[in-house]
Amino acid sequence: MFKKTRLHLVLWNALIFFLVLLAFGIAMYFYMDRVLLRETDQKLLGIAEQMNREGFKGIRGEHAHEREIDRGKVAYLFWKKDKFVGMFPEKALFTSDLDDLTPGGKEPETRTVEGETYRTLTVSAPPGIQGDFDKDEDDIADKVMLVLSIDAETNALDELLKLILSGIAVSLAVSLTAGSFLAWLSLKPIQKSWEKQAQFAQDASHELRTPLAVLQTQLELLFRKPGHTIEEESEGIYKSLNEVKRMNKLVGDLLTLSRADSNERLIEKKSFDIGELVSFVAEQFQPIAELKEITLKCTAEPLHFTGDKDRLHQLLLILLDNAVKYTGEKGQVAISCKKEAHAVQIEVKDSGIGIPEGDLPKIFDRFYRSDKSRTRKEGGTGLGLSIAEWIVKAHKGDIKAVSTVGKGTAFIVRLPIGKQSSTL
Repeated sequence: MFKKTRLHLVLWNALIFFLVLLAFGIAMYFYMDRVLLRETDQKLLGIAEQMNREGFKGIRGEHAHEREIDRGKVAYLFWKKDKFVGMFPEKALFTSDLDDLTPGGKEPETRTVEGETYRTLTVSAPPGIQGDFDKDEDDIADKVMLVLSIDAETNALDELLKLILSGIAVSLAVSLTAGSFLAWLSLKPIQKSWEKQAQFAQDASHELRTPLAVLQTQLELLFRKPGHTIEEESEGIYKSLNEVKRMNKLVGDLLTLSRADSNERLIEKKSFDIGELVSFVAEQFQPIAELKEITLKCTAEPLHFTGDKDRLHQLLLILLDNAVKYTGEKGQVAISCKKEAHAVQIEVKDSGIGIPEGDLPKIFDRFYRSDKSRTRKEGGTGLGLSIAEWIVKAHKGDIKAVSTVGKGTAFIVRLPIGKQSSTL
């Protein structure tokens, strides 16, 4: 799916880029064509106005020594009733070219003759042409065509066109290559998120399937013995109730992570003593630790902090619950809270089973459990550390784990003071 999307994205980007370049190239070409021909047209119109005002005698004096049409030099072709009667300067053009240089309209025109490009302007002949050419009365011209070579301008436009076409081709090739890379770069996080979401849905379905199967089995057993009392079926009812509680906790955790993924506002800031909160949570776990004969130590400094007290309470519950859960009898759990530079550092350390080194980078992934059978037995869902990481990141902090198998694990949380955000 993503390969097809990437291809479509590249092609659309390349097409849009090509059309933009093409429009820009066409606009540039016609603009330069207009600019180059404007000067030529102004020169022809200026000569026509001068010739109409002064006659041809003054113009002829200016060109007395010219023998051929050169760049910037104007040739004059004289016509009478569309019949050629003479040119000036003499030999300015080949006689064979005259067939393609017949009189035109009253606006400047571009003519191509034998590979040569000219700009022409046909005007009415001024008075005095007979005296200037010593022609018979029958040969008096009624039209004059002004001819100016524009080969240089044409060559410049041809080179510009080649440059534009080459630039478009090269730019298109570059855009395809760069577009492919950028599309891959843009889709990479989307693909990763999609795969993560698909895995998340698959894991959630798997986790919900087990309690639902247990509930279905227990209910079917109840229907098989309709005469039994509640006391006689209390064991089955108790198992069903436990699965309902576990499923309810799982759904609550999934809802929290779903809201976090949708950037819904879940963090509410307020000022409180975070050291006092750490001590309070530690006191809550004291009876649980005593039942497992675990020594729970708490060292918390009074520290003013601005953040979401309820979410941080949830974070401490998750970390202490994991520490007590995976620490055997006669073990130790320690929680501390102190100020480090411009941050509050909370550390939860235990002497439990530890986490293999290869599993440490994955422990914050959703539904990831290093020892799945043990976690299920303890009632875990594999979402606690994912929620803990989200809470820490929502406060612009960081969390890491340091562990040695057989010796214990330490979770270290650092929360910056005064720079927390109220949004995800």
